[in-house]
Amino acid sequence: MKNKNIFLACDVSSQKEILSLLDLIHGDIFGIKIGLQFITQRSPDEIRELSKFNKPIFYDGKFFDIKNTLVESIKSLEKLKVTYATVHLLNGLDALKSANEAAKEINLNLLGVSVLTSFSDNDLSSLGFIDKVENQVERLIKIAIDANLFGVICSPLEIKMIKKIAPNLKCFTPGIRMNDNKDDQKRTMNANDAIKAGSDCLIIGRPITEGDPKKNIKYILSSIE
Repeated sequence: MKNKNIFLACDVSSQKEILSLLDLIHGDIFGIKIGLQFITQRSPDEIRELSKFNKPIFYDGKFFDIKNTLVESIKSLEKLKVTYATVHLLNGLDALKSANEAAKEINLNLLGVSVLTSFSDNDLSSLGFIDKVENQVERLIKIAIDANLFGVICSPLEIKMIKKIAPNLKCFTPGIRMNDNKDDQKRTMNANDAIKAGSDCLIIGRPITEGDPKKNIKYILSSIE
């Protein structure tokens, strides 16, 4: 099934919006990704309510903190019925190892965020990073390997490089765009090309949710060979 690759990024604020959206297209997607816009406003019960769709839930909290806080934050997800959660790889190896151990104890798959798809080489340079995007991603991927994480969040442009050095690391890729409108993304690729490049899971929000979600998801699925 083509939809095994698609996580719907539910970047909405209200429970009514997300339930209406999922009622419409839950049969056309593999999983549900909830990000900061949603999780900062919704209760644990409302997050657990999403499990009624029988889809893996991806908690995109992008945790980044000192080791103790990072570990305790991971542990706090135990009762939310989520399958995946994100941490920044910039947490460093020691903290990531401890966080991953905590995640495994609650059957949670930890995904490491490399470099946001809204960042370019110039953005990294302005923040004081010496490396270009691809070199920085490679550096962080090696940390994800050593920490034994389940997977990473990366631009589809870096998939081939990642699979070459870490073939068993799952690549979850945002930055999927079906036309020239990139919104605030910079390192993008269309769905079919991302799958061909080796993406394990596509994370797609606005290309599905803006306009007619049912029509949009059908178009995206039909584009995947």
